[in-house]
Amino acid sequence: MKTLFKSIALVAIVFAAACSSTYKATPEELAALDQMVTDKHFEIRATWAQPMASQSLNSIANAGLLPQGSTASRIDIAGTGGYLRMVGDSVMADLPYFGERRMGGYYDPKQVGIKFKGIPKEYSMEPATKGSGYVLKFKVNEGTEAYQVVAQLFPNRSARIAMSSSHRTNIWYQGNLSPYEEKE
Repeated sequence: MKTLFKSIALVAIVFAAACSSTYKATPEELAALDQMVTDKHFEIRATWAQPMASQSLNSIANAGLLPQGSTASRIDIAGTGGYLRMVGDSVMADLPYFGERRMGGYYDPKQVGIKFKGIPKEYSMEPATKGSGYVLKFKVNEGTEAYQVVAQLFPNRSARIAMSSSHRTNIWYQGNLSPYEEKE
């Protein structure tokens, strides 16, 4: 019994030590992130969607209708081209959506994803309270739907997006952060 307890304790200590290691950003990474934030000219390319778990989403996953390697709570969207952009004072997004509508009424079958373009309201960009990076917060309306967005930007060029909608269940995204280069 003592051997089992010692083994479990050793595994717990090793696991805790592995989890406690933190990524330390280089000065170049911090400078690049600061420049993107200062210029307000960046793009987050979404690679994973994390919808709220629901019975209907579990049914879709169990039917094998999600991309390979995906689960009901984590869906691979790397090939969709989904993005959130900040260009000057404007924000725009075109992200695939997985979840449920919460409101009835008008439904546009051409707009099944999260799409918006405009000047954000209640915009803020602040340094992260823990670690390095920034937290972007804003609200934006597209037609009758209102979105509340919180994005975490990290020096290692990764990002997380939390998206709340007035018409749909919440969804989170993970992706890659880069300076936005306009294509002509």
